[in-house]
Amino acid sequence: MPEIKLKHVVSCSTEDTTHKADNLLSSDTYRKWKAARSGEKQTSVILQFEKEEQIHSIDIGNEGSAFIEVLVGNSSAVKDQDYEVLLVMSSFMSPTESRNSTNMNRVRFFGPNQLQKSTAQEKWDRVKLVCSQPYNKNIAYGLAFVKFHSPPDKNDPLPTTSPKLTKLGQFKVKDESPSSGPSLQPGSLFFNRDNATKSSTPLKGKSIDLNLPATEGQFNLLRRQSASASPAQKSSEKKKESQSKPKPETKQQKAKSKSTQQVPFNRIMEGVVFVLSGFQNPFRGEIREKALDMGAKYRPDWTPDSTHLICAFANTPKYSQVKSAGGIIVRKDWVIDCHKRKQKISYKKVEKESRQNKATAEVKTVKEEDPYGGSTDENTDAEAEEDHPIPELPDFLRGKHFFLYGKFPNNERRLLLRYIVAFNGVTEDYMTEKVQFVITSEGWHDSFEDALMENTNLNFVKPAWIYAINERQKLLPYQPYSVVP
Repeated sequence: MPEIKLKHVVSCSTEDTTHKADNLLSSDTYRKWKAARSGEKQTSVILQFEKEEQIHSIDIGNEGSAFIEVLVGNSSAVKDQDYEVLLVMSSFMSPTESRNSTNMNRVRFFGPNQLQKSTAQEKWDRVKLVCSQPYNKNIAYGLAFVKFHSPPDKNDPLPTTSPKLTKLGQFKVKDESPSSGPSLQPGSLFFNRDNATKSSTPLKGKSIDLNLPATEGQFNLLRRQSASASPAQKSSEKKKESQSKPKPETKQQKAKSKSTQQVPFNRIMEGVVFVLSGFQNPFRGEIREKALDMGAKYRPDWTPDSTHLICAFANTPKYSQVKSAGGIIVRKDWVIDCHKRKQKISYKKVEKESRQNKATAEVKTVKEEDPYGGSTDENTDAEAEEDHPIPELPDFLRGKHFFLYGKFPNNERRLLLRYIVAFNGVTEDYMTEKVQFVITSEGWHDSFEDALMENTNLNFVKPAWIYAINERQKLLPYQPYSVVP
């Protein structure tokens, strides 16, 4: 497969003075690209191809990153939204390896089956690699190398067979050509023994050598001896014959054998097009990677061809959208269990114990349930919530109004808005009298004093307060995160 040539580095979020992003342009030198300092939340680099290419496979050499994601775009792309996912966030180091700084240079090869098919079928001239290391804040991470390959040329000659090995060190290899005489084939000894046994098959307790000519009198003698066998001997022989005959399968056994037929692991979830809601990285990436490994397709947002929503909470906008569209809503456990058992498990299971009867006897009934689902097109809402409700998102910020002031690095503004809305807070587009909290990452500003004159209930806080609430999953006092003059 031809290697795609890299032209130049378009941009990078950070780079070390020695291990610069330009080192990735020449993969043969294996000179690393690393972040300028340790503890970076996320690093990224955008590389330009010499021309538009279709990407068939990717080779990635790691340098301390726990997760690596590959996106593709064109030269006209100016926003993150213009890039499409080619390789979902993939794991290169486990949490234990990350904390101990071991196996930091793992190499992984991603073939066409591991890339997003719809994206891989198109041509691109720009690629974006996103690295993250959430488990160790004491290392500067990045990439050792990266190689992109285009599809093999149909005109390329087929690989020739390797030359025949005739000598290994001082020993000659035995010639196994057909002309070298009879060879011992696998199972030939058992085959010969079986033929030898068949050649002397007993006839009702008596046998003759079939290799020798037999007179008519000898055959008649054997027939008379067989006819004079005792009834007990005959019944014993009939019993043996009935035991040797295979019993016909029942309908239940046939259905069971059909259901247990092995399906290739990469086709377990063939036909499933899923969307994720309510999960954060790195766990979000792990769920997505497991589903893709089993043949499912991923969509960042609900589309007409989507089939399943893997949801963490019940009261998100995406949950309501899919519910109204009649989509199948499941929990993360469905993906995890299918991946663990290496088979597609129905998201509807039976055999649930009913409630205990207040009478003396305990009555057990079989009731259909959905251990993975929150709402399906066949279950009513009441049934779904009674059996396995998807947990509702906590409302830590209910009744609180926020205003985001100033500039925020990278996508921090979008992340803050997402957390505030998720925890039932309200964001205001302008500094109105409803605002109680002003979130800023720029420190104290002179205009804050004027705002306090008009609204004495204002509190100026750092984004870390919102992040801490999300990590601790409870409302925390804002005072330790206050912004003061």
